[in-house]
Amino acid sequence: MIIILGGGLTGLTSAYQLEKNRKNYLLFEKENVLGGLCRSVEKNGFVFDYTGHFLHFSEEQRSVKDFVFNLLKNDLLKIHRNAKIYTKYSETKDKLLPYPYQANIKFLSKEIRKNCLLQLLNSQLLLKTKKIFNFEDYLIKNFGSKITKYFFKPYNEKLWKEKIYNITTSWAKKFVPIPDLEEILDSFLKKRLKDYGYNTYFYYPKNYGIQKLIDEIKSRLNNKKILTSLEVIKIDYKKKEIFFKHGNTYHTIKYDKLISTIPLPELLKITNFSSQIKNVSYNLKYSSVLCFNIVLNKPVLKGIHWIYFPDKDVIFYRLGCYHNISKFLVLPNYGSLYVEVGFKKNQKYDENKIFNQVVKDLIKTKIIFSEKQIVFYDILKIPYAYVIYDFYKDKVVPYILKFLKKNDIYSIGRYGEWKYSYMTENIQDAINTVNIL
Repeated sequence: MIIILGGGLTGLTSAYQLEKNRKNYLLFEKENVLGGLCRSVEKNGFVFDYTGHFLHFSEEQRSVKDFVFNLLKNDLLKIHRNAKIYTKYSETKDKLLPYPYQANIKFLSKEIRKNCLLQLLNSQLLLKTKKIFNFEDYLIKNFGSKITKYFFKPYNEKLWKEKIYNITTSWAKKFVPIPDLEEILDSFLKKRLKDYGYNTYFYYPKNYGIQKLIDEIKSRLNNKKILTSLEVIKIDYKKKEIFFKHGNTYHTIKYDKLISTIPLPELLKITNFSSQIKNVSYNLKYSSVLCFNIVLNKPVLKGIHWIYFPDKDVIFYRLGCYHNISKFLVLPNYGSLYVEVGFKKNQKYDENKIFNQVVKDLIKTKIIFSEKQIVFYDILKIPYAYVIYDFYKDKVVPYILKFLKKNDIYSIGRYGEWKYSYMTENIQDAINTVNIL
């Protein structure tokens, strides 16, 4: 018997693969609905995700692309990314730069773009000699001190809720595009734009938000093997037993292999590991997010999919436009935004105060011009949002995952493997794991 903990995208894909391979399994989900953070909610005719959930495929992910396309068939939109960066240093009227910042410094005010270019050139000359100890070193070495100062440092410290000199570089190459210096100069002089990054094009369901993907996977599973509203209380990894509560009754079940997609700290807390391993769970850092889904009385930001906000005097670090992704997410002639505000692990906050500041900053940045444009809003909470890549995490997590695997526990996915990843990578994790069981 294989037990899967967590009914999000990684857990459901694992179940799909196990069923396809005719292996015996059960999936346990604590909530009464499936999808985890990869799901949508509907309110008053509007569809919201737990922030932007977009699909993008690397060249190596042929099996993942086939998996998604076979599920969604003709119900997929292919969208050419139009992302922007809001900064008060921009020379443009709307203060919006094309993404990524490092390839579009020509849009900055004259003195700042001059300093950014000089520091960028200087960093490239010293590229082979400068040592890298942390993410801040990585940025300065590749982009120079000014681009780091005006964008990367403030944005990433808003996102991670951690000083960038405490963050490692093990995640950076995949998520921080490094344009060739010649391309940057070509763009600077000729004002030509080029796409960079892993999500130049992305895919998204036409209807029902990202929930459509979850529903399609679920429809192909044996419902008797999917148990919701089930809380795992304790795991005995030596006896391979799981103790859980389902309704008002308590049960015990044996397993041969365990696939865990729940957050790694939660798995460590409920399993009878030694105190040395259990203590790891308390020292792993992460940030949390409040996602404000806001409906407006008319669309805004025509054609823009999302915007990054590095400036410290704006409370949110990113917002996205549902109405520019798919017309089926909104009612006709309305606008719909997701606005993300980050918090430190276990940080307390007042939702009403945060929302009031969000509104003020939407007006300040001229996304909207009056609070009267807001029809209603909804709040979605994401307790585990971004895994912090500090030196402790990089040291202990590989050891923990190796130890778990030796004991037939496969902790996978974004939060199971405790990493910064995207949906298609999590699907790949599930496929790879089931293939070796």
